[in-house]
Amino acid sequence: MNVPRLVAGMITMLSVLATAACSVGAPTDRAGGETVTLKLATIDHVNPDGQSFGVQAFVDNIPKVSDGRLNVEIVEEYGGGAPTADADLIKAIADGKLDGGWVGTRGFEAAGIHGLEAFEAPMVITTYAAQKALVSSEVATQALSALDTSGVVGLGLTVGPLRRPFAAKSALVGPEDWNAINFRAYNSKVQSETIKALGGVPVNIGIDWIRQVQVGRLRGAEFNLAQYHQGGNGKEVGNVTGNVVLWPKMFVLAFSRQKFDALSEQQRAWLREAANRGVHASVEADYDESSIAQELCTRGVRFKDATPAQLLALRTRLAPVLDRLATDPQSGPLLTKIKAVAAENPTSEVLKVDSDCRQGVSMDDRSAGAVPKTAAAIPDGVYRVQISTDEVFAAGLDNHDGASGTWTLSVRHGRFELRCQPIADPGKDCGGSTQSEPLEWGALRGKGNVVYFVSDGTEPLKAARWAIKSDELQFTSPEHSGSWELVLKPWQKIK
Repeated sequence: MNVPRLVAGMITMLSVLATAACSVGAPTDRAGGETVTLKLATIDHVNPDGQSFGVQAFVDNIPKVSDGRLNVEIVEEYGGGAPTADADLIKAIADGKLDGGWVGTRGFEAAGIHGLEAFEAPMVITTYAAQKALVSSEVATQALSALDTSGVVGLGLTVGPLRRPFAAKSALVGPEDWNAINFRAYNSKVQSETIKALGGVPVNIGIDWIRQVQVGRLRGAEFNLAQYHQGGNGKEVGNVTGNVVLWPKMFVLAFSRQKFDALSEQQRAWLREAANRGVHASVEADYDESSIAQELCTRGVRFKDATPAQLLALRTRLAPVLDRLATDPQSGPLLTKIKAVAAENPTSEVLKVDSDCRQGVSMDDRSAGAVPKTAAAIPDGVYRVQISTDEVFAAGLDNHDGASGTWTLSVRHGRFELRCQPIADPGKDCGGSTQSEPLEWGALRGKGNVVYFVSDGTEPLKAARWAIKSDELQFTSPEHSGSWELVLKPWQKIK
């Protein structure tokens, strides 16, 4: 919706193919011999972000597969940018006011059509690989069958953009950042539930959302990088949580059931073939978000990743939303299958951008020469944390480092000792070690709230920030790699 008006007009002119006849009524020649123009609508444009490959292929292939017997007239910006535009478009298709169009899965529940809500389950579908697997499988067929009792025919489900938190002032990386903020939702019950669960206040708003952020009525919104870039935006809401994908905006290629039934068998076959080609195009496409992110960086956009501990905290907050969807008789079975596919593609898309594009203080310099000679100020004591494999996976990690286990850190006079006991899987917990002897020991060096673990053995130098509150010791490191047991959860002081 942010494409400049001049470009939008050009897109519309190119999208309106030969309009020999308007299909407000059913075609008279059911043998398919007549040229028919189908009126399809979208709340945006055919390809508003430059990466809506499936939708573009669907529109382009309708006249191709029919040898010009089916042409397309596009109605763009249907609904005028209102927050109800998705639902209004679905209702118009179901009522036969339009022949068809394409709509995000997010809009169907508000239109009174249930069964697709599981696609918006928060932080479940976080990769393009997972989307590609879903739209190519029987999961998509099952999902679209939910439309069978409605006035809408689901011709296909295509891959869509990943939606991340965009924010003014600073990025939203942990639950503490979401507390009481106004955050834009788009007329979706699941989106509103998600924002509330994270601690925010959902505000249903449409095309005007960026201006509402600028005047201070909103803190941020769920949006995608490609459309933000295509709209010419920069610092307006330029703080993006790089490794948190809330949900994808997957498109349903939809058609009015009464209009579909009025078509000939051949015409219906052409439409289904065009839709199949659209789905295939969305699967074959390359979604390069890192290049887009790097370009947005030149406009002042900055990216910040949530730490593993913050990811775990976010998922913990969102558990009630997932539980509600899982127990719903309409969305529960589909969610189970979606989770199974997502589990095979678990890690969110990594945005590769220059360090200057990232927020936070770098801790890259961890060479021995840079380590302070002074002892770290962490209070003496014994600290313990228990980490399950489920908690490791919930943080988006694969546990190949063996972060699971019951870990004990002893601190005394500027030195440390680290031990671990397996919880359930001795072959994976504790880095695969089953020994009762200390796994690591050495000196604790540091200055201020930065600590360096200088091993007396062969373990690599580790650095982290630390804070202590009551009897909880929390380590954080924005660019930490390995030794996730340090940062995943707070350590409890036991003596």
